[in-house]
Amino acid sequence: MSLVGEHMDIKLDLLETITNKFSADLRIGSGGYGDVYRGVYNGEEIAVKKLHPLQGLDDKTFDNEFGNLREIRHQNVVRLIGYCHEARRKFIEHNGQLVWAQQIERALCFEYMPGGSLDKYISDNSCDLDWPTCYKIIKGICEGLNHLHTVRSQRPIFHMDLKPANILLDNNKTAKIGDLGLSRIVASSQTHKTRNINGTHGYMPPEYLEDGSVSNKFDVFCLGVIIVKILAGNKGYDPRNHEKDPDQFIKFVTGSWKERLLGTSGYSLSQEICILQVKTCADIALRCVKAERKERPQITDIVDELKNLEAQIKKMSQTKDVIGLQRISNDSNVLSVDPTLELRFPFELRKDISCCLQLINKTCDSMAFNIKIDQTKYSTEPNKGIMKPCSRLYVSATLRAQEEAPPNMQCRDMFIVQCVNVREAGLASADDEITEDFFEKVMAEKVVDVLQLPIVYVPRRHFSRQ
Repeated sequence: MSLVGEHMDIKLDLLETITNKFSADLRIGSGGYGDVYRGVYNGEEIAVKKLHPLQGLDDKTFDNEFGNLREIRHQNVVRLIGYCHEARRKFIEHNGQLVWAQQIERALCFEYMPGGSLDKYISDNSCDLDWPTCYKIIKGICEGLNHLHTVRSQRPIFHMDLKPANILLDNNKTAKIGDLGLSRIVASSQTHKTRNINGTHGYMPPEYLEDGSVSNKFDVFCLGVIIVKILAGNKGYDPRNHEKDPDQFIKFVTGSWKERLLGTSGYSLSQEICILQVKTCADIALRCVKAERKERPQITDIVDELKNLEAQIKKMSQTKDVIGLQRISNDSNVLSVDPTLELRFPFELRKDISCCLQLINKTCDSMAFNIKIDQTKYSTEPNKGIMKPCSRLYVSATLRAQEEAPPNMQCRDMFIVQCVNVREAGLASADDEITEDFFEKVMAEKVVDVLQLPIVYVPRRHFSRQ
């Protein structure tokens, strides 16, 4: 829905109706300039920011946010839906008497972001989101900021208060820049100076604190601090204290994320890709928080760097060895099993025999899996499903009671696991059901990894001695 001009003017009475007179029950946030409420407008859930009635300050905040967002349409910038600006006359007490006074009511309406703000996912020492989501958020912030800085080449928009609390997330964890109350439109990308120092401690660059200097490198500094917090938490590490040794910070965050991504399990191409992204983002963050403004990169350079990274990752993925449309290996880049050599059953006549093995998703993506085995002799639980990124799953395999043993205990059966990337297979989400013919369909056009594990029968008396 695109609303412009007079169609963006929403009456205060209507806003009072959809927010139940700005009820505390519908309040979803508050800040120094106003409170935010949830409501439904034209069938769409929206967020209504009602500015506090502060003389002078809220005029500038309202004008900045409305003026700068009115024509912005970008997937990584919160969409402005409408505004309210009304004067009401009301009785107030003055010197012991009731007198008429005029009060200006101001509100801004935005698309509602059910994922909340980014700061809610960042703790002191870590970010609660998985790495693919973190990288998606970092990339989204960079692209949204780049749009604000370049949408009008001669009159760029500087946000001036970029921080996790002002990064909002939708249902898909897409990052959108919001709260442009302190933003400014400048005549060029050159440095300006201001006497009014406003912002958030820890995100304001040194030159701004020292003499009020404002440039496009202001937001770049803020971006660097945000990336640091995503990588290492609010208090996990401060790279500005280690500017002379950037390798120390990169080593710290890559080690931390390696541990989170895969623990002690084997190395994989997907893990290599994730760590490459972590290293690149850490390096970008370090350059963004440089004390010297001129040493910080331009946001356009950062976006280009991430595009080049995507191209590098695509090339890495295309170099994987593929046999037809299946990769058959017990040391797959995406999935592995434990035990790795064979699946052993302590065989006994006329008894159901069970054993356990572990599937390990070695990637940063959700993987669908399907176990193929002779259903007349064996059963597995589960036999298909979806594994979360960098996760482990225990599978119980049962050999049904056999009336006779194979000659010389020789078994030629195979335990086969097929797996495919959920996203590449076209599933809407990791909650979609894996049907019986799912893999037959995707194998016709997608690369499916296949692991084969020989099944071995061992007499129980031998098995117990091992």
